[in-house]
Amino acid sequence: MQNYLPEEVKKFERISNSYDVYFIDLWGVIHNGVYLFKNAITVLDKLKKDKKSVVLISNAPRLNKTVKQFLMKLNFDLKLIDLLITSGDITKKYILKNQNKIFYHLGPDKDIDLFECMNNISFNVNESNEIICTGLVDEIGNDISDYEDLFNSWISKDKTLICANPDEVVSRGNIIEFCAGSLAKYYKKLGGKVIYFGKPYEEIYKFAKLDIEKKIGKTIKKSKILAVGDNLKTDIHGAQNFNIDSLLILNGIYKDFFRDNYLNFDKLLKSNEMESLRINKFQQELIW
Repeated sequence: MQNYLPEEVKKFERISNSYDVYFIDLWGVIHNGVYLFKNAITVLDKLKKDKKSVVLISNAPRLNKTVKQFLMKLNFDLKLIDLLITSGDITKKYILKNQNKIFYHLGPDKDIDLFECMNNISFNVNESNEIICTGLVDEIGNDISDYEDLFNSWISKDKTLICANPDEVVSRGNIIEFCAGSLAKYYKKLGGKVIYFGKPYEEIYKFAKLDIEKKIGKTIKKSKILAVGDNLKTDIHGAQNFNIDSLLILNGIYKDFFRDNYLNFDKLLKSNEMESLRINKFQQELIW
């Protein structure tokens, strides 16, 4: 029997005047890795016309300039947003702050821009103090268990894993792909130490709030910020951690779940081991 039901938002227009700033997720809300969601773009356009501030907060393990380039390839108009902040941006700050450490990269070559203009990156893991994880590597495998032997060897050498993308999975079109968060979870399960950057951790929200306040020239109350996302463990949990309202989008990574379990939020929370989490609002898709 299901009991828990957050407030349903059928039209975003109804709540748009309740907030001044919107922290909006990208993947699963604005696009699916293949194309933009037209209704979501309309929401951004309306918010812009209403002089609301929009900050896209992404757990992409790349710099915001690289994510902007990707969005432009999808024909996204960057004028619709005020800022774009990524977990890659926060990770880079950490690397630059720790010049006394040597870092090794675990992840696909497409994420290499994260390390541009840095001289404390090594291609030899044995020379490193910590490992920056941005995702899975084809040469090792696309199944998390493929990394067991490698991870155990690193753990035996007391290597800390830095997770530059806490997302465990992402939906690319109709395909579910593992992200760095799944590797970090497995590394921790095997006994390794993990440090995370990005949602749901508070640092990226503090960074976003300070940056948008600097841009608009005034302090924003947390009660006037709404976080929008499709992931309980990152978007919604992060909003709760930062004490701001949240709106869960259902047609992202949970679209298959809700197709088989119509509005069963109790089951969703339990299956994700997030029973204590509270979702303020939900919408089937981001639509004005």
